[in-house]
Amino acid sequence: MDRSVAIGATVRAGVAGLGPSVRACWAALLTAVVISVLTRVLPPSVSGLALLAEIIAIALALGALYRHAFGKSVGLAGLRWGLDEWRLLGVQLLIAAFLLVVTAVLILVVGAIALGVARANAPGFDATSSQAWRDALAGSGPGTIVAGAAPLLGLALLLWLAVRLSLAAAASVDQSGVRVLSAFPLTRGVALQVLVAGALLAAPVAALLAAFNLVGRWAGPGFDGVLAALGAVFGYVYLAPVWTGALVHVYRCRHAPAVSPSRDV
Repeated sequence: MDRSVAIGATVRAGVAGLGPSVRACWAALLTAVVISVLTRVLPPSVSGLALLAEIIAIALALGALYRHAFGKSVGLAGLRWGLDEWRLLGVQLLIAAFLLVVTAVLILVVGAIALGVARANAPGFDATSSQAWRDALAGSGPGTIVAGAAPLLGLALLLWLAVRLSLAAAASVDQSGVRVLSAFPLTRGVALQVLVAGALLAAPVAALLAAFNLVGRWAGPGFDGVLAALGAVFGYVYLAPVWTGALVHVYRCRHAPAVSPSRDV
């Protein structure tokens, strides 16, 4: 098997799988859309419940899409909750926890860099004053450049980690076990291709939502609900199927069949 992953082939695989995936999993995707829209109207006091519902909707939709991609039974038009959905739920939570820990460390590092630069630029720096922060970091010089670049580098690192872990869901469904860190090597050397392919697949949705957002500004606050519904539809009926198809293509190109099923997380 050719182990190379080309951007064009990955994008084509994602687009080619759109129609079959939607036809096979339309009930699961529609249910995920409804759940997502309903979470937008829940009061802020139950934001935790809304987040949990959104996570469940993602697991439901991805479970149907990945089972279809790997030739497993999808149930009634994808509407099914089984072991694969539980595995995908676990994958989401583990990746979120991992990225949260990395984010916390990056915040401490970026904060320490900014504090060091501020004190170097302003010897009498008062860390409790927002104006003092602005004045201390407004100067020029290598230190200020480093302080400005540190957050961007941190975001780039988080994005790179997310891309490196992007095949965890495919590996978990295909190997019938939760795979997170054990899926990390699958994207070695192809992270940039996966990122670019994802950006190309997401570009139409981004353009449409930007256009509708402009219409929403003209129409007023009453259009916010429509925007939320459109975002859910585009996300689950287009973006989720094409991204799943693209990642399954990459996974099949990169996965070594000899991987032991006993290697979890």
